[in-house]
Formats: sequence, structure tokens, C-alpha cells
Amino acid sequence: MWWRQFLQLVVFRIGPEDMPAGWRATRWALLWFLICGLVVVIVNREAAEPVSTELWHGVFDNMLDAAIVAGYAWGWLSFRKRPARLPQLLTALLGALGVLSLVLAALWWFMPIHPGEEPVRGWWIIALFAWDVLVVGQIFRRALELGAVPGALISLGYFILSGTGVVWVHTLVLG
Repeated sequence: MWWRQFLQLVVFRIGPEDMPAGWRATRWALLWFLICGLVVVIVNREAAEPVSTELWHGVFDNMLDAAIVAGYAWGWLSFRKRPARLPQLLTALLGALGVLSLVLAALWWFMPIHPGEEPVRGWWIIALFAWDVLVVGQIFRRALELGAVPGALISLGYFILSGTGVVWVHTLVLG
């Protein structure tokens, strides 16, 4: 099953080259990524906003993030002259990011951090971010045939671009 491959990606057992070739798997990985993103939205829901508004914002943000992932991956593959690897790389990235989103949702559910409160157990968000950087870095490293440090730096670049891009466009479009 594809979700087993995504789990194996996040524990560094396989790489993007082990993902099915072609765009069909990428479409399923995109659906997985969007569903996992909505789980995070539901778990981290604010009581003040209507559910429909939060779900719409979640879908918008996750589609925007998927577009950023695709553009960033295409840019690096084009730069390294390996554009044929795009479907497998996107499948790996979207699948792994979906799994990591579910981990985030579970942690938020069991150890919530509320605004205004001191985050007593906030260490987990830092640990999860470090894991995210390593997983995405490993995927880029293997797809681009680079070392571990360049892979981690490319991963960090994605997270910076994604975080600022999604917040900026969300604020610009949805207010």
C-alpha cells in the first residue's frame, strides 16, 4: 500500500526513487496531503471561527502549500537537470509531508499549546520540525544526488518559503 511507503519515507528506509513512476501516484499523494492537512485544521480548530470557514481556509492553505512544493521541487530538479524525476519526487514529498502532518495533529491533540499559556511541553514542536527538515532533506538529497548538508539546506529553504509564502498569500487573499 502507498501509505506504507510514505511511512517508510519518514523513517528513512526508502527514498523518492522507490515511489511509483508517473503522475497517477502523485495525484493520490496530493489527495493524501490535502486530507492530512484538513485533519490538522480540525484538530487545531479555533472555537471563534465557523467550521466551514476554517475548512475553506485549510483547503486554500494546503493547495497553496502543494503548489509551493511542486514549484520548489521542479525548480531544483530543473537546476540539477533531472526534471523527469518530478512525479516521484512530488509523490515522496507530498506523502511524507502528509504523514508528518498527522504526527503534528496527534501531538496537538494530546499535548495542546494554547495562546497566552507557557508552552510547558512545547519542545515537541521543535523536535518535529527538526524531523521534518531531515525527512524532506533526505528526499531532496536522494532525488538530486547531493550530500546530506545540501539536502538539509534545500529542505530548510522549502520550509522558509512555504511558511512565509502561505502566510503572506493567505493574508493577502483571505485577510
